[in-house]
Amino acid sequence: MKPLIPELSLSEIVKSVLDNQEKKLDYYLASFSSPMQLSTTPHRASYFGLALCTKGTAHLLASLEDYPLLTGSLIVMGPTIIRTWKDQSTDYAEESLFFTIPLFFETRVNSSPFKEFTFFGNETPNVIQLDIDDANLISKLLQDIKDIIGTPTLRKDEIVKSYINIILNQVADLYDKYCPKSLTEPDTQTKMVNQFKKSLIENYLHIRSVNGYANLLNITPKHLSQTIKANTGKTAREWIHDILILEAKVRLKQTSLSINQISDSLKFSDPSLFGKYFKRYAGFSPAVYRKRKEEIT
Repeated sequence: MKPLIPELSLSEIVKSVLDNQEKKLDYYLASFSSPMQLSTTPHRASYFGLALCTKGTAHLLASLEDYPLLTGSLIVMGPTIIRTWKDQSTDYAEESLFFTIPLFFETRVNSSPFKEFTFFGNETPNVIQLDIDDANLISKLLQDIKDIIGTPTLRKDEIVKSYINIILNQVADLYDKYCPKSLTEPDTQTKMVNQFKKSLIENYLHIRSVNGYANLLNITPKHLSQTIKANTGKTAREWIHDILILEAKVRLKQTSLSINQISDSLKFSDPSLFGKYFKRYAGFSPAVYRKRKEEIT
């Protein structure tokens, strides 16, 4: 069985906001006084997103990294990143801009946007904390885009594309300012961490041992363990547990499969072993977790 963490399109993620209207979207910008309905469910996306926290606090889990969000937090995510929102304060608010992959490439027809806007890659932080002036700069650009969207003009789409290009270049400058190390050529240890995370996302249903990932990366398990712990604060084994538990939670909440079937699909040799494993790392038995009303976190 394949991983069940879904990939959502831009139309799907904003459907509730658009009153379930069927509409193909290339971009969307809005103010949210609380996170969107689907965002509390772990998912990937088929679009790019930028958001600025304007009020309140929250936690975002992106690529298994836990990011605390405060006023002035800039959130940047490309497609394929597994993301989950959790622990939002009641007053949480953000300004969000989403746009599709084709539109992303249209903004830079004469160059490679992935080479220029490397902050959309898996190797850079998904959240950076801006000072007041920089937060105001991004907020002003988002407001300008919103104003253009609300203006009746035949050239609206072209103007929006131009503004998206501007805001992406501003974000690139902010990444240069706030985390320049993430945009330089990674050192050997950073490359190893990135390779481990990539391998983990691709193989977590089939490989769940440190030895297995060490073999994939052609290094010793001890070297892998020490490097991952030193650079992420979590052990390689903890990373493996985290993503497997996340997948189990998705199957418990979003499918009608029995617990025995879920255990089998996750390649546990016995349902009781799956139950003990899940309770140890999730804090609840699978049956109790399935009945809980809270969203997946």
